[in-house]
Amino acid sequence: MKFSQYPAVNTEKKVNTIYTVAANCQDCYRCLRVCPVKAISVHNGQARVEDELCIKCGTCVKECPQHAKTIRTSLEAVKSIISSGTKAAASVAPSFAAVYGGWQSTRLPSALKRLGFDYVSETAEGAKLVTEESLKLTKECSICTTCPAFVNYIEKYCPEYLDMLIPIVSPMVAHGRLLKKRLGDDCAVVFIGPCAAKKEEAAWPGNKGAIDAVLTFSELQKWLDDEGIELSDCDDGEFESFGNLEKARLFPLQGGMLKTGNLDCDGTNYDVVHISGSEDVIEMFGMDKQDLAFTVIEAMFCKGGCINGPGINIEKNIFLRKQNVIEYAAKSNIKESSIQTDIDCGAGFQRHNVDSLLAEVDENRINQVFEATGKSNPELQLNCGACGYSSCRDNAIAVARGLAEAEMCIPYMRRLAMQNTDKIIEASPNGVIILDKDMHILNINPAFQTMFTCNNGILGRHITYLLDSDGYEKLADGSADKYEAIKTRHGIKYHEQIYFLSDEQQYVGMYTDLSKMKFDDTQIDLIKKNTIEQAKELLDHQIRFSQEMAHFLGKSTARSEGLVKQLMELYDE
Repeated sequence: MKFSQYPAVNTEKKVNTIYTVAANCQDCYRCLRVCPVKAISVHNGQARVEDELCIKCGTCVKECPQHAKTIRTSLEAVKSIISSGTKAAASVAPSFAAVYGGWQSTRLPSALKRLGFDYVSETAEGAKLVTEESLKLTKECSICTTCPAFVNYIEKYCPEYLDMLIPIVSPMVAHGRLLKKRLGDDCAVVFIGPCAAKKEEAAWPGNKGAIDAVLTFSELQKWLDDEGIELSDCDDGEFESFGNLEKARLFPLQGGMLKTGNLDCDGTNYDVVHISGSEDVIEMFGMDKQDLAFTVIEAMFCKGGCINGPGINIEKNIFLRKQNVIEYAAKSNIKESSIQTDIDCGAGFQRHNVDSLLAEVDENRINQVFEATGKSNPELQLNCGACGYSSCRDNAIAVARGLAEAEMCIPYMRRLAMQNTDKIIEASPNGVIILDKDMHILNINPAFQTMFTCNNGILGRHITYLLDSDGYEKLADGSADKYEAIKTRHGIKYHEQIYFLSDEQQYVGMYTDLSKMKFDDTQIDLIKKNTIEQAKELLDHQIRFSQEMAHFLGKSTARSEGLVKQLMELYDE
């Protein structure tokens, strides 16, 4: 059902940071159910990401069972950088150990060199630098800004908290600037990590020039596979990183930044808190500002931290990933050279207006959607969540905004299907009767009432009140799966077909009035064939019994008379 009078979403095709592979989208709405900000619109059953509303957390990418949601790839662009001969440096996020744990962690630098990178360094350098600069700027109730998906969320949906954000860039941007200063501005820096939001963050105006391209770990693994590079065939190597990065390598874990800054964050502190996962983030920043009595808040949008990002495509569970990161941090070497600190880490944040898609919807429009979907009665507003929205009201608002379709409501579509079935039965020219398992009449359609001169007053009575039950009895005792016969009753010749619906434990009888039916040549030929077969049966019967004893003759005659009467009734007008 379309509500064309409402503002429609722009459906012009473009490649967003996260987009839908339409051929794989199977009308399941799971992406909408898991999207924390409902940045999904549905048109003709196809779910697409609304870039203006999206915060690039990548939850839909992780949760889509058909892999219809995907992160825009930058692999070909990075390959072009390498093939052009430009000096290239890889900035590898500290969450890499969650993917390439154990012995693989020491082989990754060599593998990246084989792909063509001239310099391979750890983003943990930027994490250490960002932590130091952020702690210098903390004041009463300061919010860390290392997670770009979280920053997107505040800028779009909680702008009242903008003044609490620490104006410092993320470790990726800080490290990109550091590498440019260390290796020269002509060196291309490619960030490799687990995050979808990093692809957009690299293009933010304030971050221009720090990062030339962003790859996810999934893209990196595809590249290694394409080149036939196995980590087991690579030599042990070291990252070209400096300083004591042991704690900074814990940065991708929940509370990792606080740990890097030597802040006590075991969860019992009154003024320091770390959270992860969209549910906790939304709950905390749904509070009134005056209720946030914390000095420092570290928030990460992925549950458990960056080790659970959408750009990680491995079967290893999150606890093993965490263990691998901690193990790598514990055994990492400390290089005497210190990190350059004269790097510009400043950042600015601003409100992103999403009102064009989230305009207020008046009650009349909401009620109009409810009326169209048969939910004017509040008791029919089930709030089941099957459509992806938490309540029927939220769904109605989305329909009014042009972000959803009425057909997304499963109970509504079920009722519609049942109504259509009822209409078909009601309009059928054939008589239809429905019985319960004990053969009491549940329903009869108008054609049945006309055919047998009855009305709904017979509902609840046994079928034998109106018709013989021999066909129903045969289905009941299991001697037949269905029953079909031509019968005459009350001066009406009719065709009877009976079925048993095992799931519903009901009988359905369909009746066609043959009394005034005119047959065409094909039907006449069929009747003649049936007549010949019955006549042949009669002849065989006569010959067989004529050879028997005289006391069988009477029985033979009775049988013959019965067959003749049956033939006569068939043609009786």
